[in-house]
Amino acid sequence: MKIEKRSGSKERLILIGMIVDITVLGRISSKWQRGMFKSRWANIIAKWCISFYHKYEDVPMNQIESLFESWAAETNDKETITLVEKFLDSLSEEYESLQEESNSDYIIDMAGEYFNSIKVERLVDTIQGDIDRGKVTEAINHTTSFNQIEMGVGEGINILQDSQAIKEAFKEKGESLIQYPGALGEFFKDTLGRDSFVSFMGPDKVGKSFWLIDIAYRAMEQRKKIAFFEVGDMSQNQVMRRLMVRTTKHPLYPADIEYPVRIGRRRDGNIKIKREVKVYENKLSWRDAEKACRRLMKKKIKSEFSYFRLSCHPNSTLSVKGIRSVIQNWIREDWVPDVIVIDYADILNMDYPGLEGRDRINETWKRLRSLSQVFHCLVVTGSQTDTSAYKTNIITRSNFSEDKRKLAHVTGMVGLNVTEKEKERGITRLNWVVLRERAFGVGKCVYVAGCLDIANPAVRSMW
Repeated sequence: MKIEKRSGSKERLILIGMIVDITVLGRISSKWQRGMFKSRWANIIAKWCISFYHKYEDVPMNQIESLFESWAAETNDKETITLVEKFLDSLSEEYESLQEESNSDYIIDMAGEYFNSIKVERLVDTIQGDIDRGKVTEAINHTTSFNQIEMGVGEGINILQDSQAIKEAFKEKGESLIQYPGALGEFFKDTLGRDSFVSFMGPDKVGKSFWLIDIAYRAMEQRKKIAFFEVGDMSQNQVMRRLMVRTTKHPLYPADIEYPVRIGRRRDGNIKIKREVKVYENKLSWRDAEKACRRLMKKKIKSEFSYFRLSCHPNSTLSVKGIRSVIQNWIREDWVPDVIVIDYADILNMDYPGLEGRDRINETWKRLRSLSQVFHCLVVTGSQTDTSAYKTNIITRSNFSEDKRKLAHVTGMVGLNVTEKEKERGITRLNWVVLRERAFGVGKCVYVAGCLDIANPAVRSMW
């Protein structure tokens, strides 16, 4: 038996969650039965975690190594000692990083499925043994007495006696996965959190792809795992060039660019932007981009771990089902996304047997919403407005394209408002067209000054 960071290593993800994530450990602890893991070494580690939680109401983190040393000194099972030691060594003492990156709800869902699969496998073995011995009545009794472990999606909760569920209910609402500075940070607040589905809505060529890349890039800088799906608006090379421009903060070609350093308001109420001219004399090379990537990983992200995965597909060839399949393959490699970005929803493959027209669009947006719920992550995409949005000053609920039910499935719809004059000045006004969990005013905009020459649509912001 080997412990490796390999495809299908559910035990590993669940155990890491129990070691570093109090939500995971608390939920499993409330449902724990002896021997829920398949392997002996995993059950030993789980028992340490649960005992630690019952005693201190906390996760063991790096204390797990002390627990191992105490146990190892008292046991003669050298094979199991080796297996446990190898697993703990594979964590590389990065307990705080693992805690920060843990997707609690997804791990709990996975644990429920895993523990029930083990329980069913053991039941099958027991029933087969009964049948082989001719004890059919005992086989039937074992079948009828089987109870699944209720944990994760669809879990039934005893609201008066489930203390862990009560604790979780009184936790404060989770913080945003992506933090923006200034007024833009106040605008988004906690809307870019887990289980959320947010879309940017605007007319053609107002920067939807730039905003989607900005969301992904900032999330990566903040050590969140990004699954970015380019579904036909740009090629892989085009996306990569834009990302490298952002990473190097250098335009593709020699240019004098105006970079916003301050945004304010004149006495007459109009927005004023102070800019500095930056001169770039050379074309951006792949060597410059490669150096900038290494520098970003070392100084900003401070990790060699891959936080950004890009998957590119031709127009109208990738469906939401295809996205889910790609993500499930990555999860088998122990890579669970925190944020899924899709550029953009309107050009996904929407072929569903028996559905036509707007019903296909509605089904696609329902499935996008489901992605955020199944993987307990943030899903972000973009959508076109109708033709009247080209003439309006503020995008509203009436500016949807094709099917208004899009607005019913998102937790937030951001309007990208840009007049011709604002476009020339590099200004975008963001407003909430739809926002599910707090009050908002459609007409209240945050003003954002960007610099698309270096692929950054959000350099400065103000109300």
